[in-house]
Amino acid sequence: MRTTSAILLAGLRQLSRSRLVTIPVVLVLLYPGLVVLILSGTHTAGKGMADAADAAMGVMFMTIPMAATLATGFIMILGSSLLPEEISAGRAGFWVAQPVSRDSYLAGMTLASFAVCCIVSAILFFGTSAAILAFIPYRPTAVVWAFLCPLLWTAANLALVTAVSLYLPRIASIIICLALAGFSNFMGSVSQVVGALPGGSVASTMQTVYWVSFFVFPADPLLRLAMSGLGPADSSIQMMMSSIGFMTSPPAWQIVYALIWSAAVFLLAGARFRRMDLA
Repeated sequence: MRTTSAILLAGLRQLSRSRLVTIPVVLVLLYPGLVVLILSGTHTAGKGMADAADAAMGVMFMTIPMAATLATGFIMILGSSLLPEEISAGRAGFWVAQPVSRDSYLAGMTLASFAVCCIVSAILFFGTSAAILAFIPYRPTAVVWAFLCPLLWTAANLALVTAVSLYLPRIASIIICLALAGFSNFMGSVSQVVGALPGGSVASTMQTVYWVSFFVFPADPLLRLAMSGLGPADSSIQMMMSSIGFMTSPPAWQIVYALIWSAAVFLLAGARFRRMDLA
């Protein structure tokens, strides 16, 4: 445990000196500020809670998906860079030449990446939500899910890119992981739209494609649950859309599967790292 903690601290120090981290972190701080700037002319005084909730729902529908896109890009770039750079620079070989197991080294570096990615996700998700709350007060639907799911979603994305980066070059890893994440999110939205429409061959095909994408990369339910938790509880728009099967929370088994999938992919990355030549 002490070894893993020491590697975690070393990884955080390494990341704090990297422009790959410092510049994006500074830039993501601007996104909630941009939301504040957009909302600065918004006034809700004199309106009912339902009106405020619907206004907040509209703003969140426009801003949170973009926050998720920015967070995804950062996670994929960072996750595909840290371990490969440590290996190519010889630092990984140095650590494992000490009385340090490869598992401890991988755990420490992965936790360092996860900590930084969580900070970025928190700034984007929670900072944006706080900016909306400052101008359009509303009651979040589920505070626990609103807090946990962005972090669990971050872990799923990091698991994917960590594993892929140990098999493929950095650029290829980023492209493949971004494409897979984007397709997964897109199919998640399509499946909800299709589910609200009458059945047909196209709808059946789309649902099949969605289920394939879900089992390959199940991050979309975590993002949907995060948005559902962050969303206003009193929004008539969300109630209306939920009544026809759109903008609904995913079933519990999908969340459980996503967590199991993330753990399994991290274990796959560990199995690959144990067989790599670090010399």
